[in-house]
Amino acid sequence: MNRDLAPQVSAALLGRWEPLCRSQLHYLVTWSTRGRRPVLKDRHIAVLGEMVAGLCEERGYLLLETTAAQDHVHALIGLRPAQSVASAVRELKGRTGMALMSRFPELRVWLGGNLMWDERYAVETVSPARLDKVQARLRSLHALHDGLAQAS
Repeated sequence: MNRDLAPQVSAALLGRWEPLCRSQLHYLVTWSTRGRRPVLKDRHIAVLGEMVAGLCEERGYLLLETTAAQDHVHALIGLRPAQSVASAVRELKGRTGMALMSRFPELRVWLGGNLMWDERYAVETVSPARLDKVQARLRSLHALHDGLAQAS
């Protein structure tokens, strides 16, 4: 083996190697409160949005949109192929549920126990061509509910 060639080959490989992931998978994740009870108020939804954004940044998930109503949450996230959607959902639901329950004790009373979220969730894959349409749909869907709540 000619050791003089090794540094040249190594340098050439380092120049071409790219550690960035070029593909990303997009998911629309929806989960609801336990029993689908309408317990999330505006103050809870605001804090929940901040928590989800912080967790996504911490874990390296791309958060495209997050919206919530009184009884459910939507999160449009982008994951690298090495990241599991089940792990991402477990992280989001687990950490936000615990933090909301400790920060807002009234939720524990309203839900009648220590569990914030229902054990089920729905995941929908979203193609890059549909991302804008899904984001617009989420914004309009929950803006409609906000307008109705203010009118009543």
